[in-house]
Amino acid sequence: MKRKKIFFYSDEYVSYVEAKGYRLKFSVSIAIVTIFGLFLLGAVNNSYGDFLGLGIKTTGELATENSLLKQQLKEMTERMNAYSSSLNSLAGSDNQLRSIVNLPKIDLETRQVGTGGTAVESYDGLISADANALISSSQTLLNKLDKEVAFQRSSYEQIFKQYENNKLIFASMPAIKPMVGTYSYHGFGMRVDPFVGSQKRHEGVDIHNDVGTPVYATGDGVIEFTGPTGSGYGIALELNHGYGYKSWYAHLSKCVARSGQRVKRGTLIAYSGNTGRSTGPHLHYEVIRNGEKQNPVEYFVDDIDYEKIRAQLVDNKK
Repeated sequence: MKRKKIFFYSDEYVSYVEAKGYRLKFSVSIAIVTIFGLFLLGAVNNSYGDFLGLGIKTTGELATENSLLKQQLKEMTERMNAYSSSLNSLAGSDNQLRSIVNLPKIDLETRQVGTGGTAVESYDGLISADANALISSSQTLLNKLDKEVAFQRSSYEQIFKQYENNKLIFASMPAIKPMVGTYSYHGFGMRVDPFVGSQKRHEGVDIHNDVGTPVYATGDGVIEFTGPTGSGYGIALELNHGYGYKSWYAHLSKCVARSGQRVKRGTLIAYSGNTGRSTGPHLHYEVIRNGEKQNPVEYFVDDIDYEKIRAQLVDNKK
């Protein structure tokens, strides 16, 4: 299609001449007007609080926002420091709990090694130096808090596990008197055997009472043996408490519990008697720990040596 030409009257030439380049000039003029209009609109928009919702911020607004963010970050860092101090104070309580359940205390050096810092990301060159330092400090502190909390949680879990284990140990330990009667508290160890008249080791304690007096389990456990022994012990019963502990009841008249039965502390297991090599109605009672005979008196609740029991618990963990 042939392009239309535009002519205008020229006083210079005193005639009509063709208009050349008017399209380019017109386009440039439109572009300039558009750019100026957009600039003016943006200025008005910023002046009236970004009513167009363009999200454009002035330098002053950005500076104010940056200042507020720095202040909030500083306050958060101060709060994290306070939390860190609180965690440090919990370390003392933690060690007290560990001592109560017979776990070794954790010294400060070990705790600090366990919560060592890690490298943090740097924004150097992207933001101001003071903002970069503040962010780095906060990241370092937050990483430290994460590890301190994890370390403390691990310690509490260990304490709880040991506490639950101790409950089982304490329930199983032969720690009560098995029978009511007169106790020969000095009967454990070397003594004169009433049958042969010479020194012989007596490996338990004798409790004197009438035949048929109830005999109770001194701790939780499983019955391993009941019945006649074919020896001087007569009718006897052996109770395995676990954790290296056993108890032995001899000269019985009758066993109530059966072999393989699980019993709790205080369960009726037998009746006292005068069977076997006995000088009269009584119960011969023994406590065995890791295969070695112990003085049962030291395990009775009303006469117990708690420091010795604590030491025994430590040995059982080895």
